[in-house]
Amino acid sequence: MIIGFGCSTSPVPVLNNQTTSHVITVYQVCKSYLVWNPKNVEDLRENFGIIGSLMGTLPRKPRQNKALGTPLMLMAVEVAYLKELGAVRVVQIAGLPRSIPESTFREQLLGSYSDQNQYLLKTIYEKSQEFVRNPAAEPEHLQLKGDIDVENPAYHLQRLFHKETSENWTKNTTAIHELSLSDFEEARLAVFRDLRRRKYLMTSGSRYGGDFLVYPGDPLVYHAYFVVKVHRSRDRIKSRDLVSLTRLASSVKKVAVIACVGDSGVRYSSLQWSGLK
Repeated sequence: MIIGFGCSTSPVPVLNNQTTSHVITVYQVCKSYLVWNPKNVEDLRENFGIIGSLMGTLPRKPRQNKALGTPLMLMAVEVAYLKELGAVRVVQIAGLPRSIPESTFREQLLGSYSDQNQYLLKTIYEKSQEFVRNPAAEPEHLQLKGDIDVENPAYHLQRLFHKETSENWTKNTTAIHELSLSDFEEARLAVFRDLRRRKYLMTSGSRYGGDFLVYPGDPLVYHAYFVVKVHRSRDRIKSRDLVSLTRLASSVKKVAVIACVGDSGVRYSSLQWSGLK
């Protein structure tokens, strides 16, 4: 049984903190949109409420998928929304990256070793100076080593892989001035734009059968409240799709919402599964 329908079309104020001092570059790779610069990832999250999905492994923890790193992958509607704000420029690589020669790889690997050695030596010096200024402090610098464990170069290989990958995927680019969105993507963009005006944050809702997961604040702090499914007013919706969406949302303690996009704007209908009585 489905109960609890409700609609809302009231106007809401536009957020006034969606600004940035520079234009962020987004790289289109096939049908994916990637952001490689960590500062840009932080800027998108803090100033525009764009969360995206981190896709890269962390150099020090490559064999896990709980904490990921750059690149950040964005949905097409997120990129289109940011382009409307003038916050991003979209570029496309001219050709797919090719493998590098083994000699070049070895040179870059040795460069990674050298960079890390220099960093450790600098750290040792800074800590030694701190110890000189404050003799009572614990001499932690004595526990550091100036050499890298070359028998276990996994960290350097990961670091080198990330550097080489980001460089290959961010050079030889051409600008894309207009994004090509389908009619349904345009409807998703209308819903995304409206929910951002209402100060909600969103991520992809595909894991729960919807288009967006909607959060009242940063997903690192809050659970999602709603699973939003976008629907165009001229299209029909099957009852079994309503039932499956509502039951799935209820099983994960979220509210299923149908966002209906029409000529008059976006209308929202909330659904709740109450079981059979």
